[in-house]
Amino acid sequence: MARGSQRYSEEDFGSLEGRASKTEQKKAVQRMAALGEQLAQLSIKQIQKLPVDERLIDALMEVQNISSFEARRRQFQRIGKLLRNEDETIILSYLTPQQGAKRQAQLMRWVDRMIEQGDPAITEFSKIYNASERHTLRQHVLRINRDKTQQASEADIEASKVKFVNYVQQIALLSDQG
Repeated sequence: MARGSQRYSEEDFGSLEGRASKTEQKKAVQRMAALGEQLAQLSIKQIQKLPVDERLIDALMEVQNISSFEARRRQFQRIGKLLRNEDETIILSYLTPQQGAKRQAQLMRWVDRMIEQGDPAITEFSKIYNASERHTLRQHVLRINRDKTQQASEADIEASKVKFVNYVQQIALLSDQG
């Protein structure tokens, strides 16, 4: 088959809509590993109280005994993989008290502003929070606005907004860290 002879239809692209690219998936894994690093900084009592899988708690406890840089890096990758099976909202609820209520209110104002204003607010947010990805922020905002214009159910709109809020909280935590 010649190189340019294959034609794609709208249906081909429709099946890919909403699916994360490989780059986005890799960045999500990196964010989860970084969140794992922050979870490992919690006290032993706080780690044991986390409402997560026992394997994740064991992995977080083990990392405190590892001194080799490469072994720690691999352990945090493992923790990041285990975190993918957990509810982000619960994990963030254990990490966000470190930021304080004032910071949380500020992040919620950013979320509302990005949804209302779009690219100008996204660009400004990206300058302040260096761990953010403009493309991912745009995707979240577009998804929320598309749900509103297509008159999706309130539950769908709220689910999209929760995902966006979780992403913004992760970015704020990682920007503070780095």
